[in-house]
Amino acid sequence: MKKGELNRRISIWRAEPLDDGTATVNGEPAEIGKRWAKKHDVSDGERLRASQQGQDLATRFTVLSGPLTRTITGKDIIKLGGAVYYVTGTKEVDALRRNDGIEITCSSQPDITA
Repeated sequence: MKKGELNRRISIWRAEPLDDGTATVNGEPAEIGKRWAKKHDVSDGERLRASQQGQDLATRFTVLSGPLTRTITGKDIIKLGGAVYYVTGTKEVDALRRNDGIEITCSSQPDITA
C-alpha cells in the first residue's frame, strides 16, 4: 500500500459506555480521530457471490495501522463527507511489510425517498 493511495479523509466515531444509574448504556458517538484512507466500494457481482441482498451498500476503507486504527471494531462509525458507514469488520493487510494496513469493512444504507 502506497501513501499516495490514501486520498480520502475519514473520521472515526465511537460511543463510550455511560452509567445511567440503572444500567450501562452507550452514549452519543463522538469523533475520536481522523485518518487518511483508500476507499473501495464492493461491486454488485461480489455482493451477489456473497449472497447479500437489499439496500445496504458495502464499502472497504484501507488505512495505515496505528494505535487508533488497530482499536476499530464493529461498534464504531466511519464518516466521509455526508455519508455514515457502520463498521462490520476489520482485518490486517500487508502484514509482512513495514507499513502494515488495516482494512475496514463497512455498510451504509442510501437514503430512500418515496
